[in-house]
Amino acid sequence: MKYNGRTVLLCIIAEALNFISAYIFLDTLHLPLFMDTIFTVAITFYCGLVPGIVVAILYNVIATLTLVMRGFTFEIYAVLFAICGVLVALTIWFFARRRENFQINTAITSLYLVLIALVSSLLAVFSGGTIDYIRYSLADLPDRMAPIKNFTDAFRDQNFPLYASCILGQLPISFLDRIVTTFSGYGVYRLMVRLFGEERW
Repeated sequence: MKYNGRTVLLCIIAEALNFISAYIFLDTLHLPLFMDTIFTVAITFYCGLVPGIVVAILYNVIATLTLVMRGFTFEIYAVLFAICGVLVALTIWFFARRRENFQINTAITSLYLVLIALVSSLLAVFSGGTIDYIRYSLADLPDRMAPIKNFTDAFRDQNFPLYASCILGQLPISFLDRIVTTFSGYGVYRLMVRLFGEERW
């Protein structure tokens, strides 16, 4: 598809909504979920790989800067979590290239979404766990990373190796988060199709 002004506007809106979603669920409701990729999922389904990657990367860059503005300690490693977002966009793009597979029936669509959630969750677990391992090795994880920090510390207390603890600490939250955000993001995508029509990419 052509990356026109509407695509740019949709990406800006998706970025803003990612922040609002994450703030509501993580900071306000204190749920053990990130909820920061719902609209990354929607944009990747609707606009394709490049806009999805752009939204994923910019979210983590801007989030790192805004945390400082909110009084949290600046942590350059937080930007690395853009890798997780990029892997999510790549996973969605890989499966969504053949859109006809999502139009067979509701059961097939649901199976594809579960598969996307599982694959992106595994990628997020290993990439996020590796980033946490680097952060743990150089500095203690900030309290804001709870409950992942709590899970990781629990495995460390059981004498698991640090890297294994970081990977295992990511599992429950990343899996649940990917299930919720994948299905929610696809729902937003279907709403966008109704409102704006289908895009070709």
